[in-house]
Amino acid sequence: MNLELKITRSVILVITGVTGTFLNSIIVVLNFRFWRDVTASKSYNRLLFVIGLTNTILQVHMVFDTILETFSLYLLHENLLLYMLFFSFTLIDVNIWNTTWLSLLCCVRLVNSSHCFYLKIKAKFFSSLHHLIVGSVLFAAAINLPIIWTTKLHRATNITDSPASGYFVKLDTSYIIFSSLFGFTVPFSLTCVSIGFSICTILRHIRRMERSDSHLTSAQLQGHYRAVKTMVIRGLLDFLFFFIIVLGGSVPLILNLTAYTCLWLAVLMYPTSQAFILVFGNPKLKSAVYGLMKC
Repeated sequence: MNLELKITRSVILVITGVTGTFLNSIIVVLNFRFWRDVTASKSYNRLLFVIGLTNTILQVHMVFDTILETFSLYLLHENLLLYMLFFSFTLIDVNIWNTTWLSLLCCVRLVNSSHCFYLKIKAKFFSSLHHLIVGSVLFAAAINLPIIWTTKLHRATNITDSPASGYFVKLDTSYIIFSSLFGFTVPFSLTCVSIGFSICTILRHIRRMERSDSHLTSAQLQGHYRAVKTMVIRGLLDFLFFFIIVLGGSVPLILNLTAYTCLWLAVLMYPTSQAFILVFGNPKLKSAVYGLMKC
């Protein structure tokens, strides 16, 4: 890797690292005090806390990964790169599942139904949310564990056109299919269904307000719009990111330096983009960021 590209990567890492860590730290700090609150009304804050914490860990992980690449430490032992890949994909899958829990949470809070079966599911979801969060972490680790012994690494012969790690990575086909199905397809489908129900509920609410001549710009209605818009953007971000990673990892020994850099940038931008979406989609977090910037 030439010197110009190393400098460019370092500059991008500093910008995204500082911005992403700052925004995710705000998410973690402002929602930390709600973590031990067992009421259902604070579940949203607990999920934001977990998402912000996961993003912060992923941001630190990317900095550590860049340090290993800069000093060519991956070339000392290839298992180190495999462990870093496992950790990266696990954190990403955890965030995707947390996005699903966040979408389902907003859905059950928006959708009103007096059916006994729905009420049981709603109560069970709120009471089991912390189990779902922990379970998604364990599940993400389990489905990505095969990456350690199924991934094939090939040392680059041409140093000037090699990835920063010094290896070309070839992911196992079975792992890609299995991980894509249970690490993305299933949670992404649940997220889409939840968003669809939420949007339908908001539209019905707007129609009722129009028939009753109510004010259409109420704070509660605007909050619902903001929540749905945030979930839609988060879903699109996760889909685009995972598509880039899977597409790049599925092509063996064809990833040149440019393709590898694009994949690296996608991973690097992921936690920072999530932080922007969460902060500017939440009035409380948005006002806190503006307040700190003024200070």
